[in-house]
Amino acid sequence: MLTCVTAQALAAVERSPATSERSPRRSGGGAGWVWAPVAWAVTTAGGFAVVAALNPDPFTLRGAFLPLPALGLLSAVLLLLAWRFSSLSPVVCGVFAGWVAFALRVVLNGTPFGFAGLYGDMGRVAAAATRYTVTPWSADAFVEEIPAEYPPLYPWLIGRASVLTGIPAWKLVGEAEILTTSATIVAAYLLWSRLVRPPVALAIAAAGLVAFGDPRKAFVVAAAQLTIPWVILTFGSPPRGRLTWWAAGLIGGLMVVVYQGFLIYGAFGMVVVAGFTWWRSADRWRYLAHLLGVANVALAVSAWYVVPYVIATVRYGGQQVADLYESADLALSPFPFLQPTPLGALQLAGLAGIVLYRRREWWAAPLLTMVAGLYLYRVLMMTRFVLDGHTGFFHYTSRLLGPLLAAAGVLTLVALARRRQVRGYGVAALAVVLVWSGVSQWRLALPERVEPWAGKWPASHVYTRRAHEEPLPGGARTHPSAVSWFPATQVRDRVASVLGEKARPRTLSYDERLFAYLPWRGYVAVERTSANTLTRWDDRHAELARLAAISDPAEFARASATTRFGAIDVFVLKNWRWNDITFRPEQFTAFHQFADLPQRTVLLIRK
Repeated sequence: MLTCVTAQALAAVERSPATSERSPRRSGGGAGWVWAPVAWAVTTAGGFAVVAALNPDPFTLRGAFLPLPALGLLSAVLLLLAWRFSSLSPVVCGVFAGWVAFALRVVLNGTPFGFAGLYGDMGRVAAAATRYTVTPWSADAFVEEIPAEYPPLYPWLIGRASVLTGIPAWKLVGEAEILTTSATIVAAYLLWSRLVRPPVALAIAAAGLVAFGDPRKAFVVAAAQLTIPWVILTFGSPPRGRLTWWAAGLIGGLMVVVYQGFLIYGAFGMVVVAGFTWWRSADRWRYLAHLLGVANVALAVSAWYVVPYVIATVRYGGQQVADLYESADLALSPFPFLQPTPLGALQLAGLAGIVLYRRREWWAAPLLTMVAGLYLYRVLMMTRFVLDGHTGFFHYTSRLLGPLLAAAGVLTLVALARRRQVRGYGVAALAVVLVWSGVSQWRLALPERVEPWAGKWPASHVYTRRAHEEPLPGGARTHPSAVSWFPATQVRDRVASVLGEKARPRTLSYDERLFAYLPWRGYVAVERTSANTLTRWDDRHAELARLAAISDPAEFARASATTRFGAIDVFVLKNWRWNDITFRPEQFTAFHQFADLPQRTVLLIRK
């Protein structure tokens, strides 16, 4: 969806009255918004058909290598054509993006789950998607009556697609990850091609995928790639003019509902870019009107998410606990350009370029300002983390910084080649970037231990292996694993036998995977540091602790039906425990008790 809207919006670019001598050529750029998405759709469909026909095993060397010959063949043919016909850049972009979808489809072949299965955040994405199969309105993944805090568009689209197709939402998460990751290349190309020549735009989009291309967080990848050119096209003064206010606002509003984090982490840089542009503008009032129009359209597009959240915050307040999670990424180096890798070298060149060319190239100063703004946010949030434990998710700045410096690196090398009048190597350079990007994405997505080369290949990710090892809701497995099983099917059947097939009881479950499979109303999320601020996790936890201390069964039945946050109709406990709270069998005389479920699961249903 974001790709299509981006394509539509690019038809409305404001022409600047004066064009710089460095203005990009339009070679292939005008038709790119048509041919790039078409080529991506055709190639993606073909790749999916090949995987369905050949059924490769990604845990074998032969199966895992399937995408590589295709990459070599497509690169050779398309780049030879692009060398002869420069207007084919959009087609090359679409085919390359389709190949990325093909490669990701290969590594997920044989499992109905997306990357990481239902572990951690991906289980919560699946739960949110399942929630949107029963409501079109903004809602928390677990507590249905609370509006969403995490941007809802990505799981909303999965949920509504589930309604249309009849396929369970959790089975569509992997397809959404594949399609969104690959379509991001097309969307980034479309935006960048309004700023630079199409081949350069494709190189930037491909390099950005190397810098941050985690398919688990495909929607975050999309936001990172699009934020950078969008800032320049919205707030800066590019040679060919800015996007119209409605086009910029439309894309900005979509980014709010896809992933708004980078708009927050990069806010300092955006404000400075806008301030300098206003100061240098020949018509300051017109520029202010442009900004106001962008803000209004963005608010209108995102209102279905933003307005309910703001109203609920004002009315009920909340307890912010999500950014108390101390991720291991907090301790990673904030200087990706110091890594001794090809990507690190490209990013170091980009850092040097935005400093040295800040007065010579139109793109250098905005990118330098954005880099500085990201580091300023990081330092401020690091200070806050030391003072009160809240991180502000400052480690996410690296996920925007990486693609930003990679884009700057490509632009720096192009500027350097132009200044030294190096010509005739553009197609070869683009071929190197595409193959490097493709192989990097392929290696990133491989299972952690691929037989028979276990221990010989870099174990870069466990997420693909986890997708294959995730047990099905009934207990069956598609791959041998030691991953714990949650008996969702058995729980569903027992509840249906008591409450009926269409029941959606408010449930306290020890495992969040229940809500990835079933659109039941939850009482509270299990993980404190992933909970919606509006759910008031600490207060709900206190209510559960109070219930656990009640010894009289009649009083327990009454109290559990009248908590501060509503009745609890069903308890799903593990060995009579939920999180750190222990209940006792004698408390549940007013409940149907099923203690014979697998995995020491205890099911209690109010009579």
